[in-house]
Amino acid sequence: MRHRSLAPLALLGLAACGAPLLSAQVVVERFCFTQPACSAGTSPCLPPIPPGGTAGVPLVLSIPVPLGQNLPPLLRDSGSDVEVRLLDARMTPTAGATDLGGIQTLDLSVQPPTGPAVTVAHYSRAAGAGAVPAIDLAGQGVDVVGFLQSGSLQVQLTVQADGPPPSAPWDAGLQVCFYGKTVVSYL
Repeated sequence: MRHRSLAPLALLGLAACGAPLLSAQVVVERFCFTQPACSAGTSPCLPPIPPGGTAGVPLVLSIPVPLGQNLPPLLRDSGSDVEVRLLDARMTPTAGATDLGGIQTLDLSVQPPTGPAVTVAHYSRAAGAGAVPAIDLAGQGVDVVGFLQSGSLQVQLTVQADGPPPSAPWDAGLQVCFYGKTVVSYL
């Protein structure tokens, strides 16, 4: 009988310490956002990628990715503890004949409000790879919530080629996939 009377006191003690009495953890295992090529007539979009120049000279392209308004609703709650990790990304040319086989590496980085860009996904061409119709980048497990600026991620694509990259400007769509988790306190 005595233990029943201690339970409400323990809950009041937790509340006094600032710990939530009731919370829910929501996990979104995978959600994706696609930044289409500008040739698709949408905005925002991934601008045309300049033609390849000299092999070995990196090409850096900066674009905003409006992640904030594309987050699942429970991950947008500013009053909760939110984690959003980049899982992977895929760059797919909109013109089917574009061969990306000359691209040796491609890094996807995000620019924080201050400081240098941080690599969040990476691609390295496999040895002996033939034609490459699309590039799949492996995520580095970086939580990108702290990189949001006015609801967008400032993304940089850095392309390093050791062979013939596409010789004319080309369009591509960029799909970026994330893992999300939030803890929402009710009491």
